[in-house]
Amino acid sequence: MARFIWILRRLRGERGMTLVELVVAMAILSIVMLVMTTTLTSIQRAVVEEDVRGRLNDQARLALQSLDRLVRSGNILYDPVDESGYLFRVYTQAEQTEDEDPRCALWLVNEEQQLLYRTWPVLDPDAASDWTVVAEGIVNRDLDEPPFTLDPAGRTIAVEFHVNPDLEDRPQATQVMQASLTGRNTSFGYPVQLCATLPDPLI
Repeated sequence: MARFIWILRRLRGERGMTLVELVVAMAILSIVMLVMTTTLTSIQRAVVEEDVRGRLNDQARLALQSLDRLVRSGNILYDPVDESGYLFRVYTQAEQTEDEDPRCALWLVNEEQQLLYRTWPVLDPDAASDWTVVAEGIVNRDLDEPPFTLDPAGRTIAVEFHVNPDLEDRPQATQVMQASLTGRNTSFGYPVQLCATLPDPLI
């Protein structure tokens, strides 16, 4: 009799999980997996967003450096107010070869949140280069913040780029790149008509 009771206890101790226990365990595992997947997805999205934001900020900084080079060697800085503040022209001696004359350079923030750049020979806007996209995510037009402002003396241009890859969903993530650039040769009285005519069409 004692041996029979021992066998029953042993069998009872080695039984498997019931259906209810199995369902509960699977439900808990599913919740844990869902939480882990959501967390990993959020981390991955944050990494991608940070990478895009860093790339756009780098583009804007490089654009400011290029603008600085053009303006410092600029002879005429045209008032951006004449183009609503979103377009900036400069007659500059920068970026030309030994055989190339000074050129007209044009910067434009368009409706697609792009900063564009092109050049053309003096008094020959029909020979203008194609537009080059210098930076993306420039949201100045969306914020109604003109990026270019010329001082009354016509020598110093204030540049302010508002950069955001997702302005609609994350307006608080907007970064502002600022610079005050001064032309060294703007006091020599070059004729303003050298770059007065813009290439056609503008875009």
